[in-house]
Amino acid sequence: MDYQNVRERKLGGNQVKSVIARLGVFIVFGVIIVLFAVGNERFLTPDNILLIIQQASPMGIAVIGMVFVMVVAGIDISVGSNMYFTAVLVAMMINNSVLVNDEMMKTGIGYIVVYLVAIAVGIGIGLLNGVLVAKFKILPFIVTLSVGSILRGLGYMMSGSLVQEASALSSFSNSRLGMIPVVFILFLAVILVFDFLLRRCVFGRHILAIGNSPKSAQVAGIKINRDVILCYVICATLAAVSGVLQAGQIGSVALSFGDGNEFIVISAAVLGGTSLFGGKGTIFPGAIIGIILITIIMNGLAMLNASPYVYTIVRAVIIFLAVMLDSINYKGDLR
Repeated sequence: MDYQNVRERKLGGNQVKSVIARLGVFIVFGVIIVLFAVGNERFLTPDNILLIIQQASPMGIAVIGMVFVMVVAGIDISVGSNMYFTAVLVAMMINNSVLVNDEMMKTGIGYIVVYLVAIAVGIGIGLLNGVLVAKFKILPFIVTLSVGSILRGLGYMMSGSLVQEASALSSFSNSRLGMIPVVFILFLAVILVFDFLLRRCVFGRHILAIGNSPKSAQVAGIKINRDVILCYVICATLAAVSGVLQAGQIGSVALSFGDGNEFIVISAAVLGGTSLFGGKGTIFPGAIIGIILITIIMNGLAMLNASPYVYTIVRAVIIFLAVMLDSINYKGDLR
């Protein structure tokens, strides 16, 4: 009887932890909104809400890519450096009239060229990461950390360690269709495509199987190496596009551009329900809620005139909470 009571209490405790893990993000989301709304009356105004959506959209595109990599139990630490390298490359192309010039940007043709270049760069980076991880069996953390360092170094060399002007990209990144930011419309399109790919397509089921059990996936005839490489290609490509969009919003590419963005992207994915241990991931609404939550926090701190040092502390706390929630949710218990 005593043993049964102990077992029931343990099961009850596990259920409580599971509920916290599932609903914790939504509870935090609500509390933070209330606190910022009380602290600044402009926080919930339509203009600020649209600003939050506009700021979250480029990074949200990168989060979607990270979900695919994390589903196969991988990680991509090169995301921030990828953003920097691609943004520098595109900005220098425009500034030096290589393939594209200001006149082409004004007509809109230049944007097609710019984003095709970004996609090509992303595919190249993703193939490099994916092949090293899948074919050579090198740890994803080591591979992407090394590739990220190389990309940032190349970016410094290309730019001469100087800030690059990127105002030519602003007319798209900061434009609106009526009241709605264009980048948000693009974000929605990316959500629809990749959420469908993850939920409804054979590829999505395959990568979830790979993340849950690579051996079982191999027995089932799934081409593990090919699918893992494709996940890294998706991640790097969306990160490259995200970097160009962010450069357009800011209007320049500083040396610190993209620095630490990989941790924001990973945290947003985990807060949205994607597991660091693989085999589990959601784009809508999970990852979307994650990046909007983080953007709301940064926006609210800015409106409260918080010290710049607070941002670093808050970012670290977000990462810690994301990992803790993932650990609780992994088996319903802290490990």
